[in-house]
Amino acid sequence: MQYARTFRKTKQSSLTIEQLHNKLTELKVPADAYYLHGLYGSTDDNDKLALTIRMGKHTVEYDVYFKERGQQDSIAVFYTEDEACNYLLKKIVDNFTFEKIQKIDGLSGMTVNERLYVSGLMNEFDIAKQKDKTRAKEILRWLRVDEKSIQQILQ
Repeated sequence: MQYARTFRKTKQSSLTIEQLHNKLTELKVPADAYYLHGLYGSTDDNDKLALTIRMGKHTVEYDVYFKERGQQDSIAVFYTEDEACNYLLKKIVDNFTFEKIQKIDGLSGMTVNERLYVSGLMNEFDIAKQKDKTRAKEILRWLRVDEKSIQQILQ
């Protein structure tokens, strides 16, 4: 669960594509799991999250998308490198966190606290519960907690 525990959204300085690549390397995200405009990560954008840069009508645009079987899905367009990189970092970290959760054996037989502990999301959830209820709900849903229990936990 290193991905979830290590990621902290900071606004101290702008995040560049190179810094994004360095952060993903630090988090041990495999390079073949993402594509950064052909500069970093995989050599192609098939079956992975990707960021490309293009000239829009009036300014540079940063497209973040997932490409599957040649079809781009979930396209988000940004007008600053920082916004695009932070968005992609969160998406990649979330995807890897979700994939790791799916591999946990016996999750449904655990209490919520056990699920949070085993997944490595205890600290992130505690912070989110206080500051970002939407994120806290997302974490609990990933851990397959039912909606009624989520409502009770977050009250």
